[in-house]
Parts: sequence; C-alpha cells; structure tokens
Amino acid sequence: MGATLVTAAHTVFADADGVLFAPTSAVPELLRGAGEILATEREQATLIDKGVALFEQLQLDTFIRRRETEPALTFRDHLRKIGGAIEQ
Repeated sequence: MGATLVTAAHTVFADADGVLFAPTSAVPELLRGAGEILATEREQATLIDKGVALFEQLQLDTFIRRRETEPALTFRDHLRKIGGAIEQ
C-alpha cells in the first residue's frame, strides 16, 4: 500500500486480524466506533441465542432480491439501509 511514516503521534492497535496505526488524536472516535460495533455484534449474538438466524437479522433474502434489480447495491449499503451496519 505504499510507505507510511509512523511516529510517536500514532497509536497502534493489533489483533489476530491485523494492525492499525492511527493518529492518537483519532483514538476517541475510533473507540466510540469500536463500542458501537461491539454493541451491535452482542445484540446479534443475543438474537441468535433466541433463535433468530443471522440470515434473517441481516435480511439477506431482501438483499438478494434487490440485487436483481439494483446490481450496484453493495451488501454494506444494504446493511446501512436496514440499520444492520457494524462499520462505516
């Protein structure tokens, strides 16, 4: 992806999926977003425990039907429209 200069003005986040270098000034916003993702995923897990399949929660059948007439529709756009997006 090209050269990137990481300095003391950056914070590093890492997990099994990868590494993120972010300006330290952006950390509060990143943590808010991470908290929102965590809350959404926990709600999805709770619904799965109650018998509501993720397929149903994400309205995948609706997405598939819409793609037939709107081929440019992305899954991310669909999730935003139904309020199921976990990231922006």
